[in-house]
Amino acid sequence: MKYSMKKTLSNFLPYAMLFCLVVMWGSAFAALKISLETISPLKVMSLRLIIGSITIFTFFLILNRKLPISLNFWLWSSLIGFLGFSLPFSIISWGAQFIPSSLVAILMGVNPIITIVLSNFLLKDRLLNIKVIFGIFLGLFGIILLVGFNSLNSLTIDNNFFIGQIAVLLGTFSFALASVIIKNAPSEDSFERSLSSLICGSIIGLLILSFFESNPLNFDKISIKSLFALFLLGVFPTGIATLLWFKIISLKGPLFLSLVNYLIPVWALLIGIFFLNEKINFVIGFGLIFITMGIWLIEKR
Repeated sequence: MKYSMKKTLSNFLPYAMLFCLVVMWGSAFAALKISLETISPLKVMSLRLIIGSITIFTFFLILNRKLPISLNFWLWSSLIGFLGFSLPFSIISWGAQFIPSSLVAILMGVNPIITIVLSNFLLKDRLLNIKVIFGIFLGLFGIILLVGFNSLNSLTIDNNFFIGQIAVLLGTFSFALASVIIKNAPSEDSFERSLSSLICGSIIGLLILSFFESNPLNFDKISIKSLFALFLLGVFPTGIATLLWFKIISLKGPLFLSLVNYLIPVWALLIGIFFLNEKINFVIGFGLIFITMGIWLIEKR
């Protein structure tokens, strides 16, 4: 009986963590938007990584943990910090200024496709089969139904719009690549991986900031609302979410993690229905059904 309950809890845990990740990352867009009102994208990227690092470091101090000092460990942490944090946080935030948020959701919805291709080449994981392919496209089609077909009209090769689309896709590719190569990283400990990668991401972020922006942070021009949003962005969607990110990958792999891109629009929709009195229609209903079917097929591969 105890063994059965323990097994049930261990099977349920990744889904509970994925839900928490969806809530935090799904809420990050609002916090990011408020932060960007009075703080530049690169400063937001650097500061949220620093706040996230401090958050995980606090847990480290409480638990009396220590980080490895091997060169190999820190080289891997630097690579993950750059690909998983500094680069995607910078270019997705920058690119999102030029395209609608609904289109950002669709472009980031290709994450599972990128993850499967990279896993097949880099991890030799044979994830690709007819169920997975069908599931991916069902999920992507579900996202398009949720955000509306009109969002596809924004796909264009016109100047900043095109550059914004490329930036979001590059950021999505970078994040997917980081999620895949984590499987080959030397440490299996989620705390160690989270803190070291955030520290390295913060340092790289500061280097990027110093290269592209020379003006210092002017607190006189920053609103209290933006600072509070930045604090929340650093603690939850960056710090605690990173810990969940590493843990989910260690338990279920990068493909399972990539499903978060299908669930974030669903979370945003539920927020709108329950708190903003938005109405649901049959198109949105079908979108939810397609996403659910897509996730089920991918999980049952």
